[in-house]
Amino acid sequence: MKYLFIFIICSLGFVPNLFSQKSVNNIIKQIKKTEHYEGIKIPGWALYLGLKIAERGDDELKNMDLIRIAKHIKSIRVATTTLDQSKFNVSAIVNNFIKSVKDKDQFDEYISLRSEDQHLKIMVQEKKDMIKNIVILSADGSDLACIHLKTDFHPDDLKNISFADIKKNIPSK
Repeated sequence: MKYLFIFIICSLGFVPNLFSQKSVNNIIKQIKKTEHYEGIKIPGWALYLGLKIAERGDDELKNMDLIRIAKHIKSIRVATTTLDQSKFNVSAIVNNFIKSVKDKDQFDEYISLRSEDQHLKIMVQEKKDMIKNIVILSADGSDLACIHLKTDFHPDDLKNISFADIKKNIPSK
């Protein structure tokens, strides 16, 4: 009976996810239909638990303070594919995805990087002074990736992340 109760509580946490972010879900559905789709969705609690376990035996991981960041992630979803560039205009697909996310779900562009055939866009959606969603769209030649994080970050939480400290603690190869 105890396990049934835990299952029901965990399941209720996923119900609101079914009805939000239609444009992001549509992008992922389109990527899933491609021949070379790979993807995963990890609930925030599993990410947090995995980091807690990994941190126990790794002092460098503890110094990165990833647990503090992970506490604010409700879920992370990654979808990738490789498209045939003779059939698809990857740049146009990325631009359409971005337009859809901005127009339909009121995301704001946070970072945009572009080189010859590489594009990276990071967009955020804020509600009531909280960052509720982060979408990262990346295209590199024929490779396309979409990363969607459901979060409850306060903007100051992102300002306090020291990527220099994280990078400093990553062992070099």
